[in-house]
Amino acid sequence: MVFMEYGERLEAAVATQIKVELIEAGMDQKALADAVGIERATLSRYMTGKRSMPMPTFCKVAEALGLTPVVLMQRADERIQREG
Repeated sequence: MVFMEYGERLEAAVATQIKVELIEAGMDQKALADAVGIERATLSRYMTGKRSMPMPTFCKVAEALGLTPVVLMQRADERIQREG
């Protein structure tokens, strides 16, 4: 049960971190969705937690933001650690 809680927190932290990275990259969700090859509405569902982001899409998102998937995941995990 603890793992599920962490997984849910991680998904939320990833979405938040993607929003931060978007701002820093000067991109909006439409530009990111286009770069990844998905609809903006689909990206929005991932970002709001209505759907879980598939790993291949996560990797493309990280790449479009100029990051490796590992770095994006580490930043999201660090966010969880800071929030306690």
